[in-house]
Formats: sequence, structure tokens, C-alpha cells
Amino acid sequence: MARIPITVMGYRCERCNHEWVPNGDKEPRVCPKCHSPYWNTPRKAASMLTYEEFRDKIKDAIKKAGPLTWTEIRTTAKLPQAFPNNKWVHRMEADIKLRRNKDVHGIIKWSLG
Repeated sequence: MARIPITVMGYRCERCNHEWVPNGDKEPRVCPKCHSPYWNTPRKAASMLTYEEFRDKIKDAIKKAGPLTWTEIRTTAKLPQAFPNNKWVHRMEADIKLRRNKDVHGIIKWSLG
């Protein structure tokens, strides 16, 4: 018995990149792995910030209100990420003289030097 390759059309989730072969003729409603109903919709790239936009938003937020915690900066600057990118933070320390200091309660406050 000879072995031959067979090609079958399937689906790929835009969220988790899971690939699967469909059971029937209808397009699936959700991804079978992550259960996202948006499996066939690409993510929007608008939420991605460049370093320069990120730096300027943080600089403006600190200038307006003084020393702030990351959560306060994220809220006032309307930043999408929950945690800052460490490489960008270290870069801002050189670019805009960003300083991160702990207060007596151990809370890290961001300020400009």
C-alpha cells in the first residue's frame, strides 16, 4: 500500500494560532482551543505604541501630576499594558532622566530627574 500526501483545507485562529480541520461544511463560531468568537478577526494593531509615544505619554503624565506609581501613570495616560516594558523603562532612564524611587512604605514612585 503506497503512502500519499493529502491536503485538506482547515482553519487557523487569529488569537491563539490553533489550526484545525472542520467537522462540517459550516464555518465555526468559536475556536475549539481558546473559545474566542473572534477567531477569524485579526487583532487591531492600534493598541501597540511605539517607544516614542510611550515615553511622551509617561513624561506628560509625570509633569502634570508629579511623582506617580505605575498604576497612576497607566490610568492617567490611558496606556493599554498592565506592566511597563523593562527595556523601555531603562531606556527612559537615560532619555528623559526617569527615576524610580521607593518610599517608606515600599511603593515605587516614578519621577523625572
